[in-house]
Amino acid sequence: MTSLLRTLACALLLGAAVAPASAGAVVDRAELELTLIDETPKPFRLSTARPNPFTSSTRLELSVDATTSIRVAVFDALGREVVKLQEGTLQPGTYSLRLDASNLPPGLYLVRATDGRGTTVTRSVALSR
Repeated sequence: MTSLLRTLACALLLGAAVAPASAGAVVDRAELELTLIDETPKPFRLSTARPNPFTSSTRLELSVDATTSIRVAVFDALGREVVKLQEGTLQPGTYSLRLDASNLPPGLYLVRATDGRGTTVTRSVALSR
């Protein structure tokens, strides 16, 4: 329900008319439609990178709610894995992951975290020089 409330609050701040929909909320403003897709609790969360864009290294936070096996890897624009940040079982808590990109060319990269059940979270990072 929290996501739905955030959607409605954003719509009201934009001054839009809001009408409830069966799967979420529809916002009528310049053909903008926001729909609540899924409120299933996630076993982990991966923050956005800070700083982003970055020049040599950046950090992401990985929060784990229960003991789980997690793999976090970085992929280039062609889908090739270029760096592995984490692989193995983690206990509940928050972890800081440092991406050292000093050996990577400038460009857009995807950081993908996947747990043992197949849940995947992806974040984009931009490396500039």
